[in-house]
Amino acid sequence: MVEKDSSAGLLGRLATSRSGRDAGVVYLVVGAAGPGLVLVADGRTRSVSRPKRKNTKHLELGGTAPAALASKLAAGEAVTDEEIRAALPERAVAG
Repeated sequence: MVEKDSSAGLLGRLATSRSGRDAGVVYLVVGAAGPGLVLVADGRTRSVSRPKRKNTKHLELGGTAPAALASKLAAGEAVTDEEIRAALPERAVAG
């Protein structure tokens, strides 16, 4: 279950999709898309240039990205798909 936190406070967190066709896929939160909505990317099927909009209710939060990547996201700097792939677990689909 997602913590009661603002969408912007989730930036740089790892999140696993809990519902939808992508259930079990691990993403990195790369942006906020409004109240209760975040933008996620996995660097593979969902790139930084085409992130997926997800309701925070449909995500299970995990750890955080490496500090260097999280600070880049917090500063609003551009991140690459390679950096996101490196930050995610080896196998991004559970089960």
